[in-house]
Amino acid sequence: MVIALVYLPFIDSWFSGIFSSLNWQSPILMDQLSDHFRVIKLIFVCLGGLLLYKKSGKIRKKIGSVLSSNCFIYSGYLLILLQVPFLYLGIWLEGASSSDLNYMHKEKTFDDRTIYVYTADPGAMGKAYHYFYLKCRLPFDRYELKIITKMDWMHEYSFEVKDNELVVINKNEQGKIEGINLSDINCDL
Repeated sequence: MVIALVYLPFIDSWFSGIFSSLNWQSPILMDQLSDHFRVIKLIFVCLGGLLLYKKSGKIRKKIGSVLSSNCFIYSGYLLILLQVPFLYLGIWLEGASSSDLNYMHKEKTFDDRTIYVYTADPGAMGKAYHYFYLKCRLPFDRYELKIITKMDWMHEYSFEVKDNELVVINKNEQGKIEGINLSDINCDL
């Protein structure tokens, strides 16, 4: 049980999250669920630490070898000490930023194409961009995102697909229009 509560959350975090790669339903839903999943991982790690503390004697008897049992127990404590502050930090930063999900994630469907826009706005830490993707449907209500383009940040913008071209209108710069040809971008696997 300690392995499930301590080691599996660490493996999930280390390998960029098995959960985050599910790509289920929509990017905005996955963003919302990742916040809750971080809290669940923190609870699991804390419970794993408590269980490791209470069951250390049984673990030592079960493993038998002093070196192996000490290695397992102390590596478990080390992983707990690493994970708890980082999970707290992730929860705190997500709560402090309180980003508007409707601003960060925009999605529109034009005929048979769904265009998804992710706005990466690091604030004072860096430059903001809009990433335009073609959202492709996969089995079991999953999706795959195929990059179309990356554009500099625009305060207000709109986008549409006309004649196999993604048209992006920057409403701040007198309606500056940018067209991106979508001929080479499709959902074929």
